[in-house]
Amino acid sequence: MVKVHIIGGPGSGKTTLAQCIAARYQVPHYNLDKVDWKQVNEVDIAEQPGWVTEGIYLIFTEAMLYHADYIVLLHAPLPVLMQRMVRRHVLNSLRGTQDYPGLNGIKLLIHLMKGTRRYYLNQSDKEVPSAKSLHDYIEQHAKIADPPTKEFVSKYVSTYGEFIIPPTAQFVTDYLERYKEKLILINDKAGRERFLALLTQ
Repeated sequence: MVKVHIIGGPGSGKTTLAQCIAARYQVPHYNLDKVDWKQVNEVDIAEQPGWVTEGIYLIFTEAMLYHADYIVLLHAPLPVLMQRMVRRHVLNSLRGTQDYPGLNGIKLLIHLMKGTRRYYLNQSDKEVPSAKSLHDYIEQHAKIADPPTKEFVSKYVSTYGEFIIPPTAQFVTDYLERYKEKLILINDKAGRERFLALLTQ
């Protein structure tokens, strides 16, 4: 059984890799965008014998980061990410599976692409409340010696909950420094294949 947490920005390939791992190792797959947190607790997920989780979030994922065998950080060139997002939007629209159809969907896509550009170009001001709060969190919780409990997660989500989406890619790298022993950085298809081969060893 494997426990893998995948993090990366929009279009980085989180879902594709997660589905591959889940199918290959017969473990539950949790897309954190779609989990009903009123029914499921993040610590309960983390303490299962095997799983793969994926999302861009921080803080409430602390238990998953702590318990994971591997943390996968996905990066890709910005033009590639933009192409993937547009392609996904078009394909979902053609299939009739688009969650945000019509003009509103196009507006949301443009908004997502602008946010993704800022994220990957590390365009964030530490004085912006969300960024400042996350930097404060890192300073205060640089090391977590004990497994994060439901109480721990609840406390810090209530404090920083509105800031669980990281402001920049560099921020994510800094945040994950405490877990560097099990952090895998994947930049391309070859890196993805090397990681899948690693899991079989």
